[in-house]
Amino acid sequence: MLGVDSLVVLGLATLSLGTIQESNGEVERSFWLRNCGTEAVALVQGYTSCGCTTIQFTKDKVIAPGDSTCVTLRFNPQGKGGEFLETGTVVYSPNRKRLHLSLEGTCITSEETLMRQFPIRIDDGLRLSTDRFDLGRMSVGETKERSVIVLHRDEHNRQECLPVTFTVEGKHGKGLQHISHPVTIREGEKAIKVNIMLDVFIK
Repeated sequence: MLGVDSLVVLGLATLSLGTIQESNGEVERSFWLRNCGTEAVALVQGYTSCGCTTIQFTKDKVIAPGDSTCVTLRFNPQGKGGEFLETGTVVYSPNRKRLHLSLEGTCITSEETLMRQFPIRIDDGLRLSTDRFDLGRMSVGETKERSVIVLHRDEHNRQECLPVTFTVEGKHGKGLQHISHPVTIREGEKAIKVNIMLDVFIK
């Protein structure tokens, strides 16, 4: 009878960190994996979805059927803000199967990080991630969409994704154009008009 290699997570494969503060530094959680197969396995490789997250385990340690091992994910919130979901992947032999582990939560950033992430000030209560996009080469009738992230300076520093959709019309002319494109931000009962500059080469 052929052996079966099967590694499973004991408990949840995605752990919530809840709300964390950037200023408090790295956060880590451990996951326990059990070999539920009939063949010994070994963790041979690990990688993560982002450089802000690292994965740690004993590489090439043999895990016999029925035995368990620990894998740790460590998340560094520096420069991060808002909701996050970061994944670590473990590759195990002999058949190079993969097992995914994740950390999720919400990061409250420092004031310095917020200013770097949202450098464009509209007023005391609103900031933008950018006010300019390079759309490259486009033809008449072609549409492209980008997104501006809006920071609402309330008690939660709420963030909103605002789509910027642009379609080339005949009136825009040929060659390199710098087009002021209006978007509307809703702030309570107010509608605030903001212009986003689009750099586009129209063919």
